[in-house]
Amino acid sequence: MPPPPPPGAYAPPQWDREAFWRGAPPGPLERIQFLQQRIDRGYSDGSLDRREAQHASRELNGIRQWIRNMHWEDGGRLTPDQRARVQERLDRLSSEIRWMRHNGW
Repeated sequence: MPPPPPPGAYAPPQWDREAFWRGAPPGPLERIQFLQQRIDRGYSDGSLDRREAQHASRELNGIRQWIRNMHWEDGGRLTPDQRARVQERLDRLSSEIRWMRHNGW
């Protein structure tokens, strides 16, 4: 982690995975729903345009499909390693959504 900026210097906001997921449900399927609601809210309030919302929804649908495939392969349960990989993808998508809402895509 880089050292903190000197007092009074501009420090760009950092992505904080723990802060974003605070209060979110713990399971991957519930977190997918949490992100879907975030996409829908962003589109409704205008912080995401149609193209951005479609991009995020397509990525979320890809994660859903990926989970379904893993369930099929492993008898309906995700291994801890698979759960970690799903969470990594959800974290990446969450970061993208945050960036799009604040900067455009």
